[in-house]
Amino acid sequence: MASGTGDISVIIPYYNRDLFIDEAIQSVLAQTLKPLEIIIVNDASRQSSRELLDRYSSVSRIIDLPANVGLAASRNAGIRAACGRFIALLDDDDIWLPEKLELQRRYMQEHPECSCVHTAVWAMLPQQPDVVWQCFGQGPMTLAQALTNDYWAIPSTMMFRTEAVRALGGFDPHFRQCEDRDLIIRFCASGYQVLGIARPLVRLRRQGQDSLTSSHWRIYRSDLRMCWKHRSLYFKAYGWRGIMSFVLEKARLPSSRTRYVDGAVRLLLRHVKIKYQIKRGFREPVGNQRAITHGAVP
Repeated sequence: MASGTGDISVIIPYYNRDLFIDEAIQSVLAQTLKPLEIIIVNDASRQSSRELLDRYSSVSRIIDLPANVGLAASRNAGIRAACGRFIALLDDDDIWLPEKLELQRRYMQEHPECSCVHTAVWAMLPQQPDVVWQCFGQGPMTLAQALTNDYWAIPSTMMFRTEAVRALGGFDPHFRQCEDRDLIIRFCASGYQVLGIARPLVRLRRQGQDSLTSSHWRIYRSDLRMCWKHRSLYFKAYGWRGIMSFVLEKARLPSSRTRYVDGAVRLLLRHVKIKYQIKRGFREPVGNQRAITHGAVP
């Protein structure tokens, strides 16, 4: 494996993405700031897909997992093996813009209080022009924000300080979906600062997503499990109304594709409005600042 001149470990979890893995890896090799190492975690892909990785054996370290464990556990395997002071994630179907690592590494240097920096993305949508997605505001993401559906960080944009993500135990391997939101909630709940760069530095692939229609309810179940795991945080920040708001808000997509259920959810939303209102006395762990009482999410 050829080492770069930086101190960043790039982790790419891989599972049968024959069509896209070349673009993903080439986008890392084209970075203006070369990483220390590229770690590809093969999550028990079929043999024909695994053989595609051999062409990158001279520029990357390949970890072969004996059984399929999902994105969370695959990323954790890479995190354990990483040698860099910083870890950058890239999913095997996404693409980094050339200055992604350089700009994020500079940001980390200029903001030593930052433990995780992420960015906006160019979303590649089927049969549509690319569009910029930015699901965060200015300043550090607060726990109150991370608990809602409006604020989140996309894994392929994330760069961590290695010591911080390891201190949190990495991703929760019990989640096959929602593992990224769960991690960001834990970052914020622990007081770590998660900051965003408004410039889109990643091309996020959202093509061919129609095939995921049948999985929307499975994803929703993961949302419910994630909410239940952090129920004490939701209750401290928003009370039961906050939990109900998240559950109803996340039900919109799967119910919209299910006959009769869609009408029932829309009828319920007419009477129960989605509203996140911070409880009086809630103490925000990010920056250890007391949240504005009875105010909207900052």
